[in-house]
Amino acid sequence: MTSYAKLRWDIVIEWNSDAKYTNSYLIDMASDLGVEIRNKSADRKSIIAKVADGVIKSGIESGEYSVTDWGELSQEQTNFENYMGSLGVPEPELELNIDSDAHEHDDGTVHSHEGGSDPHTHEEEYTYEDKEEEELPDFNKMTKKALDDWALEQGIELDRRQTKANMLEELKGKLN
Repeated sequence: MTSYAKLRWDIVIEWNSDAKYTNSYLIDMASDLGVEIRNKSADRKSIIAKVADGVIKSGIESGEYSVTDWGELSQEQTNFENYMGSLGVPEPELELNIDSDAHEHDDGTVHSHEGGSDPHTHEEEYTYEDKEEEELPDFNKMTKKALDDWALEQGIELDRRQTKANMLEELKGKLN
């Protein structure tokens, strides 16, 4: 189990240091993965970032990769942002249902719930009050685009040029 940011950074390092991965090879790989590269003469970094997203998605679907979180504040994410430089960090088109509160038990069972990995039983108790509360989506699991789309549905306008953390702060302020 690993983060999206770590997988992406590992792919970037491998592809940038391997001469067999030319831009045309990467574009062909993207096509095979169903990833559209609109600008075939784009900067190599942009192509790598776009194709890496497709490789990770394919790896998750095949079971090769198990992604447990986005790795938003990780060193790998910082490395990737520094690597992209003035091009800016492309938003992944990957829709992952990542559960950042997931934990693993000794028997290999992986799941999440309130309380995280604190000692617990798996008997769920529901009260009438739980059903009455309006449930908000888990914003930490959403991409910036999904976050922005959800906010717009609620009549809230966010600035997607901001970091996701800043978007979340702005949204939480407008929801209260």
